[in-house]
Amino acid sequence: MYSTAELLENISYQHSQKLYRYNIELWEKQIESYKLQAKLHEIAEIYLRIADIHETKLNDTSARDENIRKSITYLKQESNLLKEFDEFRKLAQNYQHVADLFFKLNDNEKAITYYKKVITLSKKFNFFDLLSFSYQQIAQNYRKLENYKKAKDIILDGITCFIELSKEFENTNNNLILAQIYQILKKLCKIIKDKECYTKYAKKEASAYINLAETLKREENNYYKIARYYRGAGLCYKEINYNLIESASCFLLAGNYYEKIKDYHNAAINFFDAALVFKELKNHEMVYKNFIKAGDNFFKINNMALFTESYLNAYDTAMEANLEFNRYGIFNQIIRGLSYMAKEGLKNKQFFMAATLILESIKFYEQLETAKDFLLREMVRNVYRYYYKAANLKKIGYSHIVQSYILASISCILTGKIEKARKILNELDSDGVIVVEQYKTLINIIIDKITKGEQVELNSFPFHIRRLIEGSEEVLFLLKLFKGFKIENYNS
Repeated sequence: MYSTAELLENISYQHSQKLYRYNIELWEKQIESYKLQAKLHEIAEIYLRIADIHETKLNDTSARDENIRKSITYLKQESNLLKEFDEFRKLAQNYQHVADLFFKLNDNEKAITYYKKVITLSKKFNFFDLLSFSYQQIAQNYRKLENYKKAKDIILDGITCFIELSKEFENTNNNLILAQIYQILKKLCKIIKDKECYTKYAKKEASAYINLAETLKREENNYYKIARYYRGAGLCYKEINYNLIESASCFLLAGNYYEKIKDYHNAAINFFDAALVFKELKNHEMVYKNFIKAGDNFFKINNMALFTESYLNAYDTAMEANLEFNRYGIFNQIIRGLSYMAKEGLKNKQFFMAATLILESIKFYEQLETAKDFLLREMVRNVYRYYYKAANLKKIGYSHIVQSYILASISCILTGKIEKARKILNELDSDGVIVVEQYKTLINIIIDKITKGEQVELNSFPFHIRRLIEGSEEVLFLLKLFKGFKIENYNS
C-alpha cells in the first residue's frame, strides 16, 4: 500500500494522500490487535511508522509529534517489564530509544534524563558502545540548550569514566576490550579538540591492535582477524602521522594476510595504503613494490581502474627515483588496463574518455621493443575515430570539443588521411576564439609540411604556436610520432 502511494505521488497527488491516510488506518487497526497481545515494542514501532508518514508525506508535524509521544509511552511500559526480567541490555537500548525520541521532539531536558539512565546501566554492565554514545548525545542536547560548559563537562566525565575502565582492563591485559576503550577515548578527546589526549589514545589503540595480532596463532582461521588488527593499527598511526614506518609495515602485513585468505579486495587496499605511507617516508623501492602488489590484487577482482592507477603510480615512482624495473612487464600491464577501460568507455558511448585512454596507452606501447608499426597505426586510427565521434556528439564541454577536433585532425594526418584532416578542421568553427584559430593554424602548417615532404619540427612553428604546443601534452605527444620530429631549444 505504501509503495503504491509513493508511485502515485507524481501521477495523482490527491490519490496518493488518500492512500497514505488509508495506510495509517490499517496500522491503527494493527495496533488494536497488538494491544490484545501485549506486544508493546511492536506497537511503539508502528506509532513511529505513522509519525514518519505524517512528517514526510502529509506534512503534519503536529500529528507526527503526537504519534512519537504515543511510541514513547509504550516504550516506557516495555522498559518496566524488561526491569522485571533483568533484560539489562535491552533496557538500556530502550532508554536510549526513548532519549532519541525526546531529542527529536526538542525536549532536551527529558532526553538528557533518559541518556543518563543509559549511562547508569551501561557503567554497571560494561555496555561500552551505549555508554560512549550517551555521553556524546547528552553533550549535543546541552549544546542545543546553549549550555556549552555542561556540554564540555559531560564529555570530560566520559573521558574520566573510560580512563578508569581502561585501568581495570590494563591490569588483565585484555587487549580486545582495551582497543575498544581507547577508540572511544580517542573519539571523546577529538570532540573537545584535545589533540594531546587524542594522540595519546590513538597510540594506545594501535598498540592494543598489534598486541592482539601478535598473540594470535599463525593459523589460517586466524588470518582474517590478524589482518584486521594490523590494519587497525596502521590506520591509528596514520591518522596522527606518528611512527609512519610502523603504519606502513602494519598495512603491508594486513595486505599479506588478506592475500593468504584470497580476500583480494582488502589485500589491494592495504598494499595501496602501504605504498602511500612509504611515499611519505620517501622509501621509493617499497612504494614501487606495494603499488605493484596492489595492482595485482585489484586485477584479481577485475577492478581495472584501480589496477591501472596502481601500475601507473608504480611507473611514476620508478621514473622519479630512477629505479630499475621490468619495463616490458609494467608497460604491458598499463596498456592492458587502459585498453580495458577504453573498451568500457566505448560501451557507454564515452568516446572522449576512450580516445584519451587509447592515446595514453600509445605513450607506453611505442616504447616497447616489441611494438609493431601496424598496431601503432591502428591505435592512432582509433584515436582519430573516437575523438571525432566525441566532437560530433557534442555531449562534452566546448574546450573538449575543440580538443577532440584538433587531436582527431593530427591523428588523421599521422595515418596519411590529409583530406580527411582538412575536412575535420573545416567543421571546427572558431567563432572568433583566438586559441581555436591558432590550433587551426597549427594543423594547416603540419599539412603544408607533410605535403611538401618536410619534417615536422617544433622550431619550425611560429613562437605563439610553439607555446600552444607546449601547453598541450596530448598535441606534443602526437607531434612526436611524426618521423624525424625534433624538439631542439624546447624552452627557447
